[in-house]
Amino acid sequence: MPTGTESLAARADRMVSTRWFNNTLLSVILVNAVILGAATYQNAALPYLIIAERVIVAVFVVEMVLKLYAWRWSFFRGGWNWFDLFVVVISLIPATGPFAVLRVLRILRILRIITAVPQMRQIVSALFKSAPGMGTVIGLMLVTIYTFAVFAQQLFGETVPEFFGDLGTTLYTLFMVMTTENWPDVSDAVLAHHPMAWLFFVVYMVLTAYIVLNLVIGVIVAAMEREVNEERWVEDQALEEVQHQSVMDRLTELTQQVEHLSRIVQAQGGNPGGGVHADGRGPGGSGGPGESPVGPDRDGRPGGRGGAARDTHEQEQERARPHAAPDTGTGQDGPGTNEDEPDEVAEPAPSGSVGRPHGTG
Repeated sequence: MPTGTESLAARADRMVSTRWFNNTLLSVILVNAVILGAATYQNAALPYLIIAERVIVAVFVVEMVLKLYAWRWSFFRGGWNWFDLFVVVISLIPATGPFAVLRVLRILRILRIITAVPQMRQIVSALFKSAPGMGTVIGLMLVTIYTFAVFAQQLFGETVPEFFGDLGTTLYTLFMVMTTENWPDVSDAVLAHHPMAWLFFVVYMVLTAYIVLNLVIGVIVAAMEREVNEERWVEDQALEEVQHQSVMDRLTELTQQVEHLSRIVQAQGGNPGGGVHADGRGPGGSGGPGESPVGPDRDGRPGGRGGAARDTHEQEQERARPHAAPDTGTGQDGPGTNEDEPDEVAEPAPSGSVGRPHGTG
């Protein structure tokens, strides 16, 4: 039997996992974002905004307490839970003292929208998981930019120093060109002194703006697809587990029913087949389930399997009786008379033999 503590923990777990709790928390986070933005203005409503912010911090503290009580040590297994706990702890730092500068981090409470919206969590998780692939592509992009920067500084450094005067300025210029931000101004300034410089810009734009950047986007999209597939797989596994448990429960129930029926059959005498007794009756007697529910037969006896068995039994007894010898006497009650057989009529003797004794000529 679960204890009171376990019951309260399970109740807290159900409460923090409900949709209304998450929606309420999301609303509080949005209100907090509005309050943080309104607090940047010095107006008469500032004291009320401070009170509202303290109420919101109290709501966040209650949320953390409920989750810690419901999930216990499993709370610390999620990275987003660590982020939420860090934001709440930062919010509790007093506005004065050596740690007052950390109060600036209270704006991180706005980022709790990411933890409250599953779709945002999915995108951010995909970005983190795509970091290895993105690192490779970004490294390729940096190598490309650096190579073109060294080449451009040597070609255009003397004629266009405002864009290619040194390596740092050249790197910034090429990065701006890659993002297609004001790149015609750069190209026009270079083409005024180097008419064939359009080849440089065309090759650089194709490699960076159309190939490398699309590779970065492709890596992010692939990571998001993997994240979606993983979440879908987890949901499918959970659904299969529920279905498997349902089937196993049904099999257990059927097994119990079979065992119960087996015990009932054994308790009734161990004759589960419902066979016919020697006298033609079923297991329930003359009127039991061994007899057929049809009417009497031609002889007026009950029909069905019981009546047919009795007819067979009587026929066997009739055949087993000894047959008496035929009566040769003339008396009706003599010892040779068979009461069960009809009297035989004597045939008349042939003419010429009446009154003649046997053996005479």
